[in-house]
Amino acid sequence: MGKLPYNQKDELSYKYVRQIRFLRNKSQKEFAEIMGVDFTVLSRIENGQLAFTPVYQDRFKTACQKLRVSNVEISSIREILYEKAKKGYK
Repeated sequence: MGKLPYNQKDELSYKYVRQIRFLRNKSQKEFAEIMGVDFTVLSRIENGQLAFTPVYQDRFKTACQKLRVSNVEISSIREILYEKAKKGYK
């Protein structure tokens, strides 16, 4: 897992959504508003029940920019998710 150039968010999956939301201490309703989707859509994305299409990826990236989520934070979340998967956690 190498470093990313500044302002380049790599392959964000639906698994990042909940982590970023928790990181910024936002409710699903608040984060959904920032993303420009209904909170039920956000809930389904977070739970993997709805495909994380390029449209939702773009909205998520925009929300990350609005909330000033840094690449260091994204990279840290990526590492955490990798370690959890390696140990068999959800």
